[in-house]
Formats: sequence, C-alpha cells, structure tokens
Amino acid sequence: MNILKNQNSGFLIFIVAVATALGISTSAAAQSGSFYVGVSGGAEYTNMEHAKTVDNTDAPEDFLQSGNIHSTSDSASKTGFGGGLLVGYRLNLDPSGTVYLGVEIDGQVHDGTVSGTLPGDGESSGRNQRGEAWPDEWSVDRKNSYGATLLLGASPQSLVPLLGTGGGIYVLGGVRRVNSELNIDYYGCFIGDRLCGPDEFEGGTDSHDETSDALVFGGGIEKMIGSKAGIRTEVRHTLYKKEDRETFSDETNIKVPISLDGSETSFSIKAVVYF
Repeated sequence: MNILKNQNSGFLIFIVAVATALGISTSAAAQSGSFYVGVSGGAEYTNMEHAKTVDNTDAPEDFLQSGNIHSTSDSASKTGFGGGLLVGYRLNLDPSGTVYLGVEIDGQVHDGTVSGTLPGDGESSGRNQRGEAWPDEWSVDRKNSYGATLLLGASPQSLVPLLGTGGGIYVLGGVRRVNSELNIDYYGCFIGDRLCGPDEFEGGTDSHDETSDALVFGGGIEKMIGSKAGIRTEVRHTLYKKEDRETFSDETNIKVPISLDGSETSFSIKAVVYF
C-alpha cells in the first residue's frame, strides 16, 4: 500500500506540473512567444543501487534462521543512450527577448541495462540457505520515461555573435516518471528446517515492473540556425525516488523487502523548430 501511495503522490505532482505548464502556455499565447517541437538524443550514465533484507523475525522456531535478519546491497553503473520527442512553449519576459521562460513536455526511450551481483549475507559458505540473503544477480532495464520541465534562459547581446539572435544559455528543473524492469536471478535453498545438500538448491528469475518518480535539474546552451530553428547542447542530472516493495511472504512469515534507488547524468543534443 505504501508503494502505491508513493507512486500516486508522485504522479499527482507530475500532473500538477503539466497542468501548470499548460496554463502558462495558454495565458501567454497572446504575448511575445513561440511554440516549438523537437527531437533529442544523447548519452546517459546511470547508477542504480539494489538492496534486499530477509527478515526471519516471525519465522517458525524450527527454522534454522528463526529470529535472524540478513541484509545485502549492491550498486552498479552503465553508460547507455536515450532519445525522444519534445514539445514546448517559449515566453519572452522582456520586449527585447533577452530573458525567457520555457515550458516543455517530453517522452524518451532508453537503452542500457544496469546489472550487478549482491554479495549476500548469512552464516553458510554460499549465503544461500533458506532465510539468508542470497547473492542474487540483478539487472535494471530502463524502458521509457516522460516528464515536464521549466527552463529559464537568457540571450545577452554579448553572445549574439556566437549563438545567433534568440540563442543563449538556460537552466532547467522538472519532474519525471521512469518505467523500468527489475530482473533478479536467484539460486538457493527453499528448505528451512535443515541445511540443503548440493542437489537440493533451486534457481529461477523474478521480474518486477518498476515505476520511479524523479527530480531533474541541469542547464544548456542553444545556438540558433536562422530565425526558426535551434540546436541545444544540454546536461541533465536525474535523482530517482527510492522505491520499496516486499517481494515474498508466505506461511513461514519470512519477509523479503527490497529497494531500488539511483541517479542518472545525461548529455544530449536537441534540434528544435519554433512556430
């Protein structure tokens, strides 16, 4: 229930941001500004942390691990690529267009799977008896994301010879929702009242769809090509909200909460056309 509550709360924040963005764009339509559309592509460096706890506090007394709590965690990183489409509105805040406010909504697809291996925690040599925190192999496949962003930019006259009229520098901040898949490959013992022998271990894969809310901040430079097109060079840093879930709880009352956390730094090139 807490997971659903956190996701719904994050989605509400996203909807409010989008509604605000659309409201600003609508009210500004009669002022000096331009709608724009564009495409983006670039490199992304993603770092993820996966953690697992095996809580045997309420396990039956005849279980070897009864009363014990074992925890393990691992972090890994990966460089991948992302690209997508965007639509926005740029509102000039002064008659000369030196300072402007941008409102942008975009969607992206991502490539690059982050993977690692939990070290495991327990008393056995393999740390994979029942009730221990097994040394699972894990991976996070980021599939797609969408978000709303505010941009505050400036086009000082000193940069016109370099960036063209309308070009400039900007900072940005926004919210994002990232859809990914967490895969866990496990190999361990499912017998709790005695140690497993070499032929009694079992393996398999668990998959979980993960939806993560995130905060985004960064900045960029835009160079105009003519009066209607621009090329942006942009850097963003994305901070994921930590996601928690309980993956296993049966008649033995062994609870296995896991968490997923991370961040991402991206460098992208964007081509936009103003109307």
